[in-house]
Amino acid sequence: MKKVCIIMVLVLTSVVLATAQTKDEAEFMAMEKQAWNAFSKGDGKFFETFLADEAMIVSGGGFSTRAQTVKDIGTKPCDLKSFEFSDFKVMMLDKNTALVTYKALQDGVCGGQPVPKNVLASSVYVKRKGKWLAIYHQESDVHAMPGN
Repeated sequence: MKKVCIIMVLVLTSVVLATAQTKDEAEFMAMEKQAWNAFSKGDGKFFETFLADEAMIVSGGGFSTRAQTVKDIGTKPCDLKSFEFSDFKVMMLDKNTALVTYKALQDGVCGGQPVPKNVLASSVYVKRKGKWLAIYHQESDVHAMPGN
């Protein structure tokens, strides 16, 4: 009987953790999609409430603060026609900090040049006053490894 109870507790714990992870993934995926949609529309105003004050964005163009990001996106420097996410994962670092990673397939143009079709993206969110804010975001182009 004792073994059965222990197994039941382990199974129930696994179900609860899987459900929580799925809920977290859905919540953060929705926020990432909002950000990508706002970027595609040139909606810099969205990022005023989406980004933490000390946010840092890292891209092939360098580092960008919250203020610079809001300003740059507001000029609609890119025409992002479509995007989709895969391999979306959320790692809760603590109850107020989350690391989000995923692959993105995108079609668009920035500064007259095609954007990389495949990127690996990561974002860090912090919870402040009950609201999740993006504090860090980075995208890296996917390159084939030699011999692959």
